[in-house]
Amino acid sequence: MENTNDLNKYFNSKEYITTIVGGNAEDVTLPVTKEDKITSLISLLTEPANKDVKEETLLTLKKEKGGDTLLLAIASPKAKNVRHLLVAACWESEINFSKYLPFFILLALDEDYLISLEAITVIENMEGPFTEADVTSAIKKVKEAKKKITTEKIVLLNDLIVTLENYIKK
Repeated sequence: MENTNDLNKYFNSKEYITTIVGGNAEDVTLPVTKEDKITSLISLLTEPANKDVKEETLLTLKKEKGGDTLLLAIASPKAKNVRHLLVAACWESEINFSKYLPFFILLALDEDYLISLEAITVIENMEGPFTEADVTSAIKKVKEAKKKITTEKIVLLNDLIVTLENYIKK
C-alpha cells in the first residue's frame, strides 16, 4: 500500500499540473504567479488596446488595496518604457502612498522628466501621516539633486521642496 502523503505531491500545484479524469476543464486552474500579476497589470494600465478597462483596473487596485502590486510593477524591468504611465496610475488610483515617500522621492529625482513629474504629483497628493525624519531626509535629497540639475526640472524640484516643507508644518 502506497503512503497517501506520497500521492498528495501530485496535487501540489507548485510541482505538478494535475487534471482529474472525468472532471471539467473549467475546474482546472493554473497557479498565477506574482510575476504574472505584474505583467498583466502593466498591460492593463499602459497598452492602448486596454484603454477601455484602465478606469476599472484603477478602481479595482484601490478597492483591493493593490498599491504594493502597482509599486512592484513600477520597479519591474518590464516597465522601463512605460514607467511614467504606471507612476501616473498611482495618483489616478487615489491610493494613499504616504508610507512610500522615500520611494517616490527617488522617482521624483529620476532623469526622465515624465517620471519625475508623475512622482511629484503622487507626492503632492499624499495624505500622510509622515515622520519628520522621512520628510527632512527627502528635502535634503531633493536639495542635493537640485545642485546638479540645469534643466527645467529645477522648477519641479523647487515646488517639491515647498510641498515637503508644508508636510512638516502640518
